[in-house]
Amino acid sequence: MAQSITTNMISQTEREDFINSFPCFSAFTQAQKTTLAMLMQEILVTPNEKIVIENAIVDSIYIIAKGEAEVTQAVKRRHEMVNVLLAVLQPGEAIGLNDTGFYSSTGRRTATVTALSDMLLLRIKVQDLYEFLKQNNLESSMYAASLHMLRMRLIKQSLPFVALSHERLHWLAERVEEIAFSAGEIIFEQGEKGDKCYLIRSGQVEILLKDEKDNKRQIALLKSPQLFGEATLITNDLRNATARAQTDVDMLVLSREYLFELIESENNIASMFMRLMLDRSRPVKNPIVTEHPRTTADGQELTILKNSANGAYFKLSQEGKFIWESLDGQHTLQDLTLSLAEKFKLFAPDMVVALISKLSKSGFINNLNIQNHAANKKSWLEKTISIVKFLFEKRFAFGDADQFITHTYKKYIRYLFTRSMQIIFAITTIIGLIAFSIETPNVLLFFSFKHASLFLLLGLIPLSLIAVLLHELGHAYAVKAFNREVHYIGVGWRGLKPMAFTDTSDMWLATRKPRVLVNLAGVYVDVLIAGICALILTFISNPYAQAMLWLFALYTYIGAIRMLSPLQETDGYYVLMDWVEKTHLREAAVIWLVKIFPKSIRHPSLFRKYLPEIYYWLACIIFLIVITCLTYTLQLFVLEAFEIRTNSYFSLILPFAVMIFSSFRILIEIHNQSEE
Repeated sequence: MAQSITTNMISQTEREDFINSFPCFSAFTQAQKTTLAMLMQEILVTPNEKIVIENAIVDSIYIIAKGEAEVTQAVKRRHEMVNVLLAVLQPGEAIGLNDTGFYSSTGRRTATVTALSDMLLLRIKVQDLYEFLKQNNLESSMYAASLHMLRMRLIKQSLPFVALSHERLHWLAERVEEIAFSAGEIIFEQGEKGDKCYLIRSGQVEILLKDEKDNKRQIALLKSPQLFGEATLITNDLRNATARAQTDVDMLVLSREYLFELIESENNIASMFMRLMLDRSRPVKNPIVTEHPRTTADGQELTILKNSANGAYFKLSQEGKFIWESLDGQHTLQDLTLSLAEKFKLFAPDMVVALISKLSKSGFINNLNIQNHAANKKSWLEKTISIVKFLFEKRFAFGDADQFITHTYKKYIRYLFTRSMQIIFAITTIIGLIAFSIETPNVLLFFSFKHASLFLLLGLIPLSLIAVLLHELGHAYAVKAFNREVHYIGVGWRGLKPMAFTDTSDMWLATRKPRVLVNLAGVYVDVLIAGICALILTFISNPYAQAMLWLFALYTYIGAIRMLSPLQETDGYYVLMDWVEKTHLREAAVIWLVKIFPKSIRHPSLFRKYLPEIYYWLACIIFLIVITCLTYTLQLFVLEAFEIRTNSYFSLILPFAVMIFSSFRILIEIHNQSEE
C-alpha cells in the first residue's frame, strides 16, 4: 500500500529540477516553481502496487522520482476483457497529465498504472493544484506548454514510440506539425510517393484499397492514437493504399528526415516499425515458390519451400504450413493468429510475426518488402573489429554453378559413384591409414636429423588449397549423385587459412540418409586423399618427398577430424543435426543443459523428451575423448622420435589444451545462457 513520507527524501532543488523538465511549467516564474515544489508530497510504492486505476476519479497527479511503472488499459477481445500494455514510465515522467497538461478532461483515469519496482513518487493533489493556478493566474499562459505536453502524450501512446525516452519525446514533439482534414477529404492516394507519416489526434481515417477495376474497398478504420503512412517511408515504395478522412480529422505529421533520424538514434524504434508494418500487412505467397512435403524419421510431417529465383529454402512445420496456405492477400497477421489459435489451439502472435518476417526477407512473399534502416552507432573498437573481420574473412561466390557441376558429373564424375569404385575407395582409405601409421616413425626419424621443416611447410600451401577445393567438390558432386541442385560454390579465406564453400541447401528436399551422406562427403574425400598420399610415400625413396606427403596426409587427417566436430558448425554438426532431424540443435542443447537438465535429475522422465539434445552432448563428449587420445598418441610419437624426455604430467598439457580449445566456443555459449 502507498505510504506518505513525513521526512522528505527529495530536496527542494531536486523537486524544482523535475518541474523544470516539463514544458507545461515553462511559463512559471522561479518563485512559482518553488511554491509548486513545496506542494508536492512524497509517496512510497511497492512492486505490483496499483498507483492509479482505470476509470477511477482523478484526485492527484504524480511525477516519478525513482522506479518504473507500466501503463495498461482494459480492451475487449473475443468477448473478454484483456489488459493491454500501453507504455512503461521511467523516472522524470508524469502520471495523470491530460490534454490541458494537468488532469483528465472527463475527470476519470484513462488507464491503470502499476509499479514494476519500488518507487518514489511526488504527488500533487488536484485541489491544491487548482488553488495554486487560480492564485497565480496561470490558466491562460499554460496553453502552449500544455499543447506540447499533449503532443508528447499522443506520440507516446502510438505503438512505435512506446519505448521512447522523455527527452526523445520532447525532441519529436517539437518537430511534428499539425494538420487537419475535413470529412471525405483524401489524405493520400494509392500509388503516390510518400514523404511523411501521420499520427491521428482526433477523428477517424479509413484505409481504402483499389482492385483491378479501380474500385475502392475499405480494409481498415483508424482512430487516435494510431500511426499510418509509415510503410512507404521505410520501404521506399509507393503508397500501397488510399487514406481518406471519414470524419473531421486532426493529425500530427512526421516527415521522412526526422523519422530516419529517430530510427538511426534509437535502436528499438526500427524493430517496432517493422512489427507495425507486419501487423497491418496482408501477405501474398510468391507464385514461383514450390512446396515439397517430407516426413521425418519420427513421423513428423514437414513442408520445404523452394524459391527457384534466389535459391532460398524454408522449412515449415504443420502450423507453419497452415499459415503459408493462408497467405492469399485477404488476411492480416491478426487474422492469421486467430485462425492458428482456432485450428491448433495455439495463440502465438510473436511466432506468426517472426514467420512472416523471415519469409519476406527470403523472398517467399510478394507484397511485403522489409528493409532494415537501423544503423546502430558503433564505438571505435567495434568499428575496428568489423574492419579486421572484413579483411581477415572474405568470401567470393560463383553463382549458377549447377550447370558446370551437372555437366562434369554426367561426363566424368558419375563413374566414381559406382559401387565398384566406392569399394576401391574404401579399401584405399583403410590401407592408406594403415600405411600412414607404419611410416610415421620413419618420417619423424627423418625430421629429427634433417631440419628442413620450413621448406616443407611452405610446400603445404598449394597442396592445402587443392585439398580444400576437393573437399567442397566432394559435397557438390554428392549433391548431384542424389539428383539435386548446387546453386553456387565459392572460395575465400578466414584469417590466414584458405576456405571454400558449396551450397547444398537443395538437399533439404531429400530424406535423412541422403542429407547425412552429402554432409559426410567432404570428410570422406579428405581421408581418401590422405590415404592415397600415405600409399604413395611407401613407394618412393626420396625422404624429402616422403616427408612432404606425410605432412600433407597429417594435415588432411587433422582437417577431417576437425570437420567432424559437433562443437562447431562443421560437417559433423550438420550430420548430427540431420540425423536427429532437429534444426538449431546446438542452441537447443545448450538451453537444455542449463535450464532443463537440473530438472531432469529430479524428474528422469524428462530425459525422454529431449533425446536429440542428449545425443548432441554424447557426441560432443565422444569427440573430445577421441581428439584428446589422438593428440596424446601423436605427441608420444614425436617426443620419442626427437628423443625428448618429459614427465607424465607435462605430456598431458597439449592434449588438455586441444580439448579446451575445441570446446571453447560451446563453453562461452553455456556461460551466456546461464547468465540470461
